[in-house]
Amino acid sequence: MSVHILIDDDLDELAHPACPDKYEILVLRNITAFYTSKAITEEEFHHYCKRLNVATANRPRSAA
Repeated sequence: MSVHILIDDDLDELAHPACPDKYEILVLRNITAFYTSKAITEEEFHHYCKRLNVATANRPRSAA
């Protein structure tokens, strides 16, 4: 499976209310790991980090 699909799936998961708390940390680690292993370019890394920031800011939180 493409790393781009994996990252997209992770970012999409953040939009779901049932997504585990602090999941964005795992997503950031995955994006960073793909960048350091040269699976994505620097431009793609910045693109995904921006998407992560937006997804985190708009993330629904549980009322627990």
